Amino acid sequence: MLSIDRKSERFFGDVENLDINDIKLPTFRFRVVEHLEIKKMADSIRQHGLIQPIVVRPKQDGFFEIVAGCTRFSACKLLHWRKVPCHIIHLNEIQTFEVTLVENIHRKSISPLDEARAFKKYVFDNGWGSISELASKIGKSSSYITKRMALLELPSDVQECIKNFSLKPSTAEEISTIKDPEKQSKLADLIVKRHLTTMKARQLVKDDDPYYCENSEVLEVRGELQSFNKAIIALRVAMSKIAAATEDEEENFLIYELLMYHKNILHDQIDNIMRAKRKYAKNIYQLRKLITK
Repeated sequence: MLSIDRKSERFFGDVENLDINDIKLPTFRFRVVEHLEIKKMADSIRQHGLIQPIVVRPKQDGFFEIVAGCTRFSACKLLHWRKVPCHIIHLNEIQTFEVTLVENIHRKSISPLDEARAFKKYVFDNGWGSISELASKIGKSSSYITKRMALLELPSDVQECIKNFSLKPSTAEEISTIKDPEKQSKLADLIVKRHLTTMKARQLVKDDDPYYCENSEVLEVRGELQSFNKAIIALRVAMSKIAAATEDEEENFLIYELLMYHKNILHDQIDNIMRAKRKYAKNIYQLRKLITK
């Protein structure tokens, strides 16, 4: 769940019946709600009422922006409601983005590509935080976010396969490790036609790109990558010790925040070393392929 202090006053807003014309759709919309989905929601509200109020935040222009509940709001409009029960909370732009993103992920109502675009917008387009910071806020791993964003680098035909559910995101993530767009498209087409599992796809990637072997069963390869592994383990141990230290400083906010800051730095360093490890493996195997030709 979202890593925000639930005791914060911004989450203790009032529940009011607001004029539906005073409510605006959110600035951050991660998906387009289909009319059929809105109609089903409207039917449910007609029968049972609006069980959960729409979450909104006040804007300087006097209107209220939806934070969570776009489908419910659209359904109420379809029912020609004049007033809508709303939970009014105070959030800034970043907090609104985070809450909306978490709700969509929690409800599994956002597609993998839309999720990837949201991650990219947060980290790179708006520069609101690092990958590890976003990961801690949405309850996902840094590698999950990195792999999701890698989907955006795939060719349009491969992305189309993800969009129409003929290619699983986890399988597409395996394909994204190959950097040749033509090979990516050919491999995706083969996987879709043969209905291959992610495990089979992973094997195809290894066969197609021999340097993709950071977890190789070849002892010689593992030996070369051992220093990277030792460094990663050392950083993980350091992170664990800092995490243990923070438990003793929860009442001292300043020390707690400083320790958490350095813990996040170590988290980022682990990501950097893992990337360096993959890059090294790739370059070494490319070199060996040239030598053996």
